[in-house]
Amino acid sequence: MNQPMDEPAKTDEDSEQEIDFLNGSSLGSKSEPGPPITPRTLDFMEKIEREIEEEVRKKRAQGAFPPAFERRLKRIFEQLVPPGAGNSRRDFEALLRSSDRAAYFDIDVPIASQKPGVARLKKLLRLTQAWYLNYLAQQLNNFSTNLMRLLYVFDARVKKLEDSMDSATRVRPSGEFLKPYYPSIFAMEDHIANTIKDVGGRVLLADCGNGYLVLKLKEQGIDCYGVDSFGDEAEKPYQSGLDLRWQDLNEHLLEIADGALSAVVIQGSIDLITAQEKLNLLSGATRALEPHGTLAVISVDPDFFDRSPDLAVQRDLAPGRPFAPETLRHVLDHLGFSRVSTEAIGSAHLTLGHLGNIDVDESPKRR
Repeated sequence: MNQPMDEPAKTDEDSEQEIDFLNGSSLGSKSEPGPPITPRTLDFMEKIEREIEEEVRKKRAQGAFPPAFERRLKRIFEQLVPPGAGNSRRDFEALLRSSDRAAYFDIDVPIASQKPGVARLKKLLRLTQAWYLNYLAQQLNNFSTNLMRLLYVFDARVKKLEDSMDSATRVRPSGEFLKPYYPSIFAMEDHIANTIKDVGGRVLLADCGNGYLVLKLKEQGIDCYGVDSFGDEAEKPYQSGLDLRWQDLNEHLLEIADGALSAVVIQGSIDLITAQEKLNLLSGATRALEPHGTLAVISVDPDFFDRSPDLAVQRDLAPGRPFAPETLRHVLDHLGFSRVSTEAIGSAHLTLGHLGNIDVDESPKRR
């Protein structure tokens, strides 16, 4: 369409910003990449990041950041992310709508200009080339219309597939109706402490509940913190000042740098998720461990899980069931752990593994 004469003509920068907006970016963003990051700049960024992490750790220990507050803050941040910047269904729909708006090609190019005589020249060029541009635009518009129809059909079919998968996997362990099952931590306390007391670095305790085990490990000088996907018990800590976080464990592991942890203790919801999610969780924990790091998995005995009346809700609602000890050892062996062992403790099993060959001073080969 013609641009009104009283409006300023669009500059190349305006056109680039409009394209960026249609692609889901903000109008203030730049299309061209920024300057390269030098090693000195990278070292400075890492220093600032370490200082921020240390300050956040102190604040958590002081109880300034309760798990529910951090979870609400994360949800607010996700809501403020520009549409199309993520991978959710909402982002896909935003990109689909913006693509639909940009799918029509208009040959009626603007002719306004602030220079004398240029507007008349543009109008003449448009009139002389209209037949040619119209021929091309008709073909492009037919193609883009069919392509957008195809994308809408694809979107509808993917939504049906996602909805069917959601119903097939049933209730998530971190949801409102299904709470992770915690084996007796009192029976495991000494075994866990003896296993990781000499690791020397940061220790993650998954599905930490109210933080009882986190406290006991800290009392023995272990730098330990907890993550709980259910969250209710973490909101009522066993003792104030514990570093407890309310977050999905898989998401938390994705945020951890490679080799940042000396040990990971997994329990609770791993027994209730699907087999693929178990493998993803164990792989994520392996990546987060330093060379020769230790992984401890507390799992419910499959026979006890199948027959215990206290676990009827978990059996009916959970997408999966506990791995057998043989299966856990098989998986850890393929992930590069050595000296994998399992010990039966009451109605649960404690499976331990150490990355690589701990008798040889070389980095493990992760498979």
